[in-house]
Amino acid sequence: MKKVLLSMLVASVTLMASDAASVYKTGVLLPPDGPVIYKKQCAVCHGENGKRIAFKGSIEIAGMDADKLAKELKDYRYGSINKYGYGAQMKSALVDLSWDEIDAVAKYVNGLK
Repeated sequence: MKKVLLSMLVASVTLMASDAASVYKTGVLLPPDGPVIYKKQCAVCHGENGKRIAFKGSIEIAGMDADKLAKELKDYRYGSINKYGYGAQMKSALVDLSWDEIDAVAKYVNGLK
């Protein structure tokens, strides 16, 4: 009985580890994955292609200059801007991202056309 339980435990841990390896998580020492982060953190409001104008006053972000967008996103994360009154929402979406991850997202958004 102990061998069966031990085998089941090892099998379940192995399956959980294989599932976790395929999911990108922010803040982990992995190369930043702009497209995955965008889809997880940004696409809800800005759409899969960055052309969705989700709220009154918001703008289409597809194709924006990567450096300008990265600076603006970092300012939102830091809490120093509140464009269109959505500073709190933007900060909550960015708070767990590193500067490198924000740069990767900005580069990805720049490539959306």
